[in-house]
Amino acid sequence: MTDVLRTRCLVTEERKTETKVNPGKMDDIVKSIMSMPISPVELLKVFTCMLAGIYTGCSVYAAVIEAPSRSNLPLHSLWEQWSTSLTRAAKVIPVMLLCMAASSGGVFYLSPASDELRNLWLAPVAASLFSFVYTLIVMRPETNILLEKDVITKKGNQWVREAVERWISRHYIRVVLGWVAFVLVLFATVKS
Repeated sequence: MTDVLRTRCLVTEERKTETKVNPGKMDDIVKSIMSMPISPVELLKVFTCMLAGIYTGCSVYAAVIEAPSRSNLPLHSLWEQWSTSLTRAAKVIPVMLLCMAASSGGVFYLSPASDELRNLWLAPVAASLFSFVYTLIVMRPETNILLEKDVITKKGNQWVREAVERWISRHYIRVVLGWVAFVLVLFATVKS
């Protein structure tokens, strides 16, 4: 019995020493990663695909999962959850769209003119630009009213519920455009 315990202790000690990070080895790993032959265009492609995927996933989730799950809540709970979600998203989504547009614009600019798929990289730029303008002109005026703390007492239950539903309907346009941009950049990445 004691031999088995000693063996287990020795194996455990060996594993502990194997998992210790050797700073010299870590430097070698970093150097090998940095020496990989990947161009700035390839990095921008990956970054654009990542951002387009995250944006599309967030948009689809909000439209297909989050909004319908709230639709049967009492009005005050529906409004409170909707406004909290919108306020949080409003801090992240514009930055994500801007970065996505900049990185895909960078891919377009840095790609050779002979690249047949080059123009597809303008899809996220167009989707982001449209989303900003559409949000400011079409969605923002009513959204500002909906975000007021006393909107239910000012506008009434029916107006608030219908306004949230209108917001969701208007959001579908952004969902579709984001999805199209994502599919196009995935296609361009896979084909290049």
